[in-house]
Amino acid sequence: MKNFLVQNKKIIFYFLIFITIISFFDTIRKGFINGCDFQWQPSVLFWEGINHYAKFIKNGKSDFLCQGGEYGHLLHVILYPYTLFKWEIARSLWVVTNVFFTFAIPLLICKKLQLSNYKTIILLLIFITCYPTRMTINYGQQSLFILFFIMLPFLFKSSLAGFFSGFSSVKYTTGYVLFLNFLITKDFKKLFIALIPYILGWIIYFSYTNSNPVINFFEPIQWSLQKNYIRDGDIYSLLQIYFVKDYNLYLKYLSIIFVFILNVFFLFKINKLNDNFLKMSLILICPLIFFPHSNYDYVLLFPIAAYSLLNFDLFINKINFFFVIYFYYFSRLIKHLLNIDWLYQPLILIIMILLIFLNIRARQEQGEIIL
Repeated sequence: MKNFLVQNKKIIFYFLIFITIISFFDTIRKGFINGCDFQWQPSVLFWEGINHYAKFIKNGKSDFLCQGGEYGHLLHVILYPYTLFKWEIARSLWVVTNVFFTFAIPLLICKKLQLSNYKTIILLLIFITCYPTRMTINYGQQSLFILFFIMLPFLFKSSLAGFFSGFSSVKYTTGYVLFLNFLITKDFKKLFIALIPYILGWIIYFSYTNSNPVINFFEPIQWSLQKNYIRDGDIYSLLQIYFVKDYNLYLKYLSIIFVFILNVFFLFKINKLNDNFLKMSLILICPLIFFPHSNYDYVLLFPIAAYSLLNFDLFINKINFFFVIYFYYFSRLIKHLLNIDWLYQPLILIIMILLIFLNIRARQEQGEIIL
């Protein structure tokens, strides 16, 4: 069997590419007819001068499909070009946008890591066929958008990269980690530059809708908390399920503060690493640990998988890579077969926490930690 695989490596490789292309085109097809999470309608409301946050908070629900508009002001501002089209055309254009991110993310990462063409193609095949990417394109989600922009200040040192990294702030449960990390590393210049897009988005939003600036600043968070979005595989959600058990907003804010404090501890540990790319990879795991996310958000695991191929002989890199592969292709199936989310999801959470500290420990043993 081994000889067969070696002798027919090229044929098998081309066959995998062929299967990947078929799978990817099917994903695109589904995106053209679904795209329910693309935040088109809340953006249309904004550009009509309507504060969609205030409207949804008052009504206790959104208006169109599952487009809750619980994202930062900036997202609804920059989606303006899509609001010029009817829903069916707009969602198709967003599919095209997500396809761009699907290729741009692995290619940027592989170029930064200087991986071989063979490894680059393997990673590209993994990324475009894995469940989180396919789900993002199918549902019209923003996960690829967030990952692309949140990586920029780690991949490039320019102020322009820092500015555009602020676009990741539109999703609070993910983008926060970038700003928190800037605070911890005392990189106040990058923090200020990254905050500019968020502040501009807020100013444009409250000005265009004639909303109270102070109230409008907190409305996205208020609306998100009012929706009571929780899962069962992150620390914030587990606090809500087992300890808070209340819709009181003050208790939710206390939970968020506690989660931030715990996240700060993780970031301090991660920032002792010398390797900037590994640091980024571990930082991007933190949102998955601390705040609720759906499966499409696990595209954030991709950088650690790519990094692992730099030196796959290391045992820790094998653990990293095969965990990501398991999660990308088998976790959802196993989860449904077992049907015990209350146990399975927290177990995945524990594994991700261990993954961070095992990587830190492994690099410490290699003498790659700043003392």
